[in-house]
Amino acid sequence: MRVLLAVMAMMLVLSGCTAPEPVARPNRTPPTVEPLDFVADPKPSPPVEQCPDPGRSLNPAGLARIQTPTVNRIRNDDKRLVVGVSQTAPLFSRRDLTTGKATGYEVDIVRRLAQELFGEPIDTNDPRLRLVSLPTGGRLNALDTAKNRAAREATPKLKDIPVVDMVIADVSITCARVQTYGLRYSAPYLTTNTGLMVRQGDHDVHSPEDLGGRKVCSGSGTTNSDEMIEIRDRQRAEQKTPVIPVSVNDTSECLMLLQRGQVDAIYTDVLILAGFLLQDPTTVLLPYRDPGAGEAGIAISDEDTDLVRFVNGVLDKMRADGSLQASYDKWFKTVDTRRPIPPSRYVD
Repeated sequence: MRVLLAVMAMMLVLSGCTAPEPVARPNRTPPTVEPLDFVADPKPSPPVEQCPDPGRSLNPAGLARIQTPTVNRIRNDDKRLVVGVSQTAPLFSRRDLTTGKATGYEVDIVRRLAQELFGEPIDTNDPRLRLVSLPTGGRLNALDTAKNRAAREATPKLKDIPVVDMVIADVSITCARVQTYGLRYSAPYLTTNTGLMVRQGDHDVHSPEDLGGRKVCSGSGTTNSDEMIEIRDRQRAEQKTPVIPVSVNDTSECLMLLQRGQVDAIYTDVLILAGFLLQDPTTVLLPYRDPGAGEAGIAISDEDTDLVRFVNGVLDKMRADGSLQASYDKWFKTVDTRRPIPPSRYVD
């Protein structure tokens, strides 16, 4: 027996000597960081008379008197609702790595939309509901609009973006987006304003005016990014040291850059920053709030007017039964400065 044990021990030693070394994992590609001096400024908004109120949507009451080709396609032909979301925005929409299920305020809205479409409660792992994770900068290119189809033909890299039925990803309602992407908005389901986040210990920062010469991060293609450009240009005109706007493909990457010390602050919606604070309690969400307020709506192709009316009908049901307010209070209860949910406004 002793001989046998000795032989086995020797075999283990030899096998340990010849075992292959573990292969090192490749380094993660860092997010692209672009000072906005080198990014084309966004297209200007159209004149007010051409776009008086992009948040004034189509009345769901009109659904009974029109054809519903898009709703019928989703419900009967495709048997699946495809929704573009941001799965890196805690509190709005985020996938639980343990259960695989998506949760958040916007996910609650999506699930109710799917329930009304298919006549029964729908979970996020149901094949009739597909959530497509889209980066902040390219989310609106995913809508099937005439302008987006033309852009896909002209720009090969846009062809890789999946096509979705709608986008619900804290999309601010603006005239410029209506013109650029050929979309329509649902009635607004959220009002928010912009805040600032810094690292712990930055006691000298109270507003963007205190960030001259320092890097401030926002997601590309967002209204927050536009605002940082305006702040920078105003500071230049006033002969002050201007802020340095930084753009990333997805707003969530700003948190990583702040943690690494590659930017000095994050400038984005305060409700998004509240989610970042839960992820990293060592960050500081400043009391600063931009005096202006914006609304968020569900973005849908302007060719799918029946779907716009359907979505508005569901949102109105959620307002009436209290589920929209209950979800809003549940997910954003830590934000004491949260704005009320805006009322619906319809053109017909």
